[in-house]
Amino acid sequence: MKVKVHPLIPGKNNGLVVYYNPKMRRYQLRRAPHTKRHQGQNRFAQIQKQIFSLEPSLAFKKEIKDYLPKYNALKTNQGKTILSWNYLYSKMMWSMHHICKVDLASIKREQIPDLPCRSLAAAIDAGLLPKVKDWEAYTAEI
Repeated sequence: MKVKVHPLIPGKNNGLVVYYNPKMRRYQLRRAPHTKRHQGQNRFAQIQKQIFSLEPSLAFKKEIKDYLPKYNALKTNQGKTILSWNYLYSKMMWSMHHICKVDLASIKREQIPDLPCRSLAAAIDAGLLPKVKDWEAYTAEI
């Protein structure tokens, strides 16, 4: 049997997914997932769209990006690193859903001043995210 080697081009190719991992500085291959559609996926997609329709400010995004390496350095997060600010933003919002019982499917920007997700420091203080060094400085609002 002859093996054919294709150049690594990010994307889907022959049932595989090729992507570049900047933390490891290399390309990685994995099998393309084959999932069955179910009702929970539609609800999750709707909630994710609603979360990101709040459009966090640039200052808030910058603070999440600054918080991210400190978050990944915690002993409790070893082996569970988060690579991007939007994953951490989603994690914070879903934590608010579970802890504060906020309905994320109907959340609006006008409700944010009353919620613990209004700033990163308020979210950390409410227990949505773990405390890191100098967490009080993250005061930029969504």
